[in-house]
Amino acid sequence: MTPAWAFGLAGLIPFVFLAGIIVAGPVHWYAASQALLTQYGALILSFVGALHWAYAVQQGVKGGEAWLRFGYSVLPALVAWLALQFPLGLGMQILAMSLMACLVVDLAWLKMTVLPVWFIRLRAILTIGGSASLLMASVF
Repeated sequence: MTPAWAFGLAGLIPFVFLAGIIVAGPVHWYAASQALLTQYGALILSFVGALHWAYAVQQGVKGGEAWLRFGYSVLPALVAWLALQFPLGLGMQILAMSLMACLVVDLAWLKMTVLPVWFIRLRAILTIGGSASLLMASVF
């Protein structure tokens, strides 16, 4: 297992653990777990956007493409911040849908740029795990 896979999969632990507490844990942990899960989801969504900033820097994009790529890279952080302003259940749903939307963008950009195949597989697994945790917890 590569470090990217090991650390990536470890990043699912807070999603699954906190969603599990919300679904089946003690009632007195419910509110704190909802807040922590929403905050963690926002952090991860921001990280997903930051990946594109790094790609743009590494690839030395210029002109109109630079405006597009750097602009897109900050959008997930803005959406994450907005999601934190909503009631927790709705915020988790916004974060889950935004993570999925970022995966769709990554799949589209995979056709236009060079990203390792393992990366998009890992992104898909992490996105599905994180989004499923957020959605499951959002309905409780």
